[in-house]
Amino acid sequence: MRNKKRNNFGQFIKQLNSEVSFVNLTTYTSPEVKEEPYKEWIQYGKDNGYFQYLIDRYNGSPTNNAAINGISQQIYGKGLNATDASRKPNEYAQMVSLLHKDTVRKLCYDLKLMGQCAIQVIYSKDRKITQLEHFPIETLRAEKANEDGEVPAYYYFKDWAEIKSNDKPLRIPAFGKSNQSIEIMYIQPYKAGFYYYSPVDYQGGLQYCELEEEISNYHLNNIMNGLSPSMLINFNNGIPNQEERRLIENKIAEKFSGSSNSGKFILAFNDTKEAQAEITPVQLSDAHQQYQFLSEESTKKIMLA
Repeated sequence: MRNKKRNNFGQFIKQLNSEVSFVNLTTYTSPEVKEEPYKEWIQYGKDNGYFQYLIDRYNGSPTNNAAINGISQQIYGKGLNATDASRKPNEYAQMVSLLHKDTVRKLCYDLKLMGQCAIQVIYSKDRKITQLEHFPIETLRAEKANEDGEVPAYYYFKDWAEIKSNDKPLRIPAFGKSNQSIEIMYIQPYKAGFYYYSPVDYQGGLQYCELEEEISNYHLNNIMNGLSPSMLINFNNGIPNQEERRLIENKIAEKFSGSSNSGKFILAFNDTKEAQAEITPVQLSDAHQQYQFLSEESTKKIMLA
């Protein structure tokens, strides 16, 4: 990565003397599953924060947010049922008592948003399952696989982005791998090339989720900054000292700034009128059409993904 950055920087330096320079933008990559020698858990994504990356794309993109909410509700449908409920009423009643509606809804939500979900299995002293609870998937990381290629446990930490070297995540055995009272059942669909974690099924649309966020942030910043300075005031009778300039600026600000006046102005002090400041705005050709295209394209691609 460092060599690539140096090459890009070198290209940029060589192009400074030419009329046109090209900037290479970084491209989105699939989540990295990283195994470090001195850690018992497997990291997921850059800085071990891929789950948080998905949450940020969910919170920042309105189209992605609506799609995930709608699809997760459709996965849940009318809740759990069984075709043989009338023939096995006791087993059906036990299933319903263990898997509450709220738990199933959360599992469906995580399965769509994160690509996987987790259930906390709670046993009684005689090793009977007494309770099944949803477990926030973003707080879990898989332990390194054993010699049989199985994941024996998962590690819990409330915020993996804030973990320090002296922190010790809680180790919770995987379902059926211990005699402890609590285990984790990790549910993930098969994805080629992935073992510990599964990427989301809308992986190809994440770039457009981020693009939709950036477009909205751009327009919001434009509005908050008044779109552009609303006036240019030139003083062409010499340049006063710093204290006088500050007093003049404060007086003008009191009179012209505020929410109803955009709150933006440019103040210029010049020796003569011929030397007055000149502002040349740099405008993007057909900017409104380009932003509209990008916005519509993002929505289409997110829905397609």
